[in-house]
Amino acid sequence: MIRYSKRRRLTPIPSDAGKMSPDWASLDQDLVGLIGWRVLAGDDMRDYVRFRAVCSHWSASTVRPLGRGVTDRRFHPRRWMMLPEGHGLYPGHPDLRGYVRFFNLSTAALVRVHLPLLRDHVIIDSVDGLLLLHRDHDTAIRLLHPFTGDVADLPPLASLLPQMEPESRDRSQRSKHSGLMKVCASVTVTSTGTITVMLALEILHRVAYATPGDQRWTLSAWKLKLFVKPISFQGKLYALQLSSFDIHKVYIYQFNPPCQDNDRGLLHLPLPVKIAECPMDKFLYLLNFAECGSELLLVVYNGVSRSKLLVYRLVDLVSGKIEPVTTIGDHALFLDERCLCVSLSNNKEGSKILPSVLPNSIICMHSLQVDPGSLVYRFEQYDLGTGTWAPASDGDIFHKTPPSPHTLIHHIFTCCNRRYWNKGIMYCSKKQPMWLVKQELRFGA
Repeated sequence: MIRYSKRRRLTPIPSDAGKMSPDWASLDQDLVGLIGWRVLAGDDMRDYVRFRAVCSHWSASTVRPLGRGVTDRRFHPRRWMMLPEGHGLYPGHPDLRGYVRFFNLSTAALVRVHLPLLRDHVIIDSVDGLLLLHRDHDTAIRLLHPFTGDVADLPPLASLLPQMEPESRDRSQRSKHSGLMKVCASVTVTSTGTITVMLALEILHRVAYATPGDQRWTLSAWKLKLFVKPISFQGKLYALQLSSFDIHKVYIYQFNPPCQDNDRGLLHLPLPVKIAECPMDKFLYLLNFAECGSELLLVVYNGVSRSKLLVYRLVDLVSGKIEPVTTIGDHALFLDERCLCVSLSNNKEGSKILPSVLPNSIICMHSLQVDPGSLVYRFEQYDLGTGTWAPASDGDIFHKTPPSPHTLIHHIFTCCNRRYWNKGIMYCSKKQPMWLVKQELRFGA
């Protein structure tokens, strides 16, 4: 309890008292550590790095990110997204000399990071800002923190090939391996720093998991036929399953991380849990799941006409409430294979991050039916408030190179499709985009 004295102050107050400042360098070590964790809880990990750099006492009183970037969830760069360059310059392209840019979805900050691993690795997924890498020569999987350089080594992806069903054995080895690389991953970390990675494998209708030190990936004993649109959310995987037309429902499944068998002390993967079912007439044309803030949303077309988009909260669908939400606030969702949520008014200068993008909107490839059996795709944004569509930018980014100079919208959209992450993407021009401000930051110092 804090006690306050009621005695009057008899000593005159110095005239320069207002100019005096406390000795911040002598703050109690526990208090400095507490403030540091609060700073780290923000969306920009650079603030924590700057906080530790104030003085040697603050640095010694706070936890160093280096060495803990993967094993401590507090250091995961959750709101940072790798930003493919476009123009054929995929991450790891020789012209980039090992550098990759990252974009903060909350503050619009841009940093350039040197990642030498990309010389012989490709990126197959990104989870909480961590990069899931596939090594070219031996198919080893590695989990990389792009800012601290911490790496967790996982078994080769090829260890799944002998576990594949007999019906897939007539496919070529290359075809099977290529299918395995199209994954959606989730990462869980225990309080002791034990890492477990799950891979949703649509090609096999199964989930695989592994921990560092395992010799191979373990494939689930169960099979969930035709699950689609998997997404990682808070350490779990979620996916949709369409029922037959006579049942006329859409099911939402949750894949929980492996748990320990109390009898043998071994990990085993629980059965997928059906957490919601919805009438197919409301969910006939599904776009994707999207994480927005601390919630998971489902975006769908309103019906056969595809004239409007509807957004549902997963927690509502689980409780049986099938009513769309009308606003996502000052956020914009970018939807394609992957989904990103960008905060439009949360940068430190108070200015709008993307002036051409409306808040409470969705950016996607809009499919418009021009006549029976014929669809046209356009890069557009949908205003949830007014229910209207408008061009997102100049150019048809989906089918050909948009006109230069490219906008930030184009580059964010490349984060949502895997063909921009690796070799063989659609853009063939090697011209480097110059509008990005070159910023370099060394994390974990």
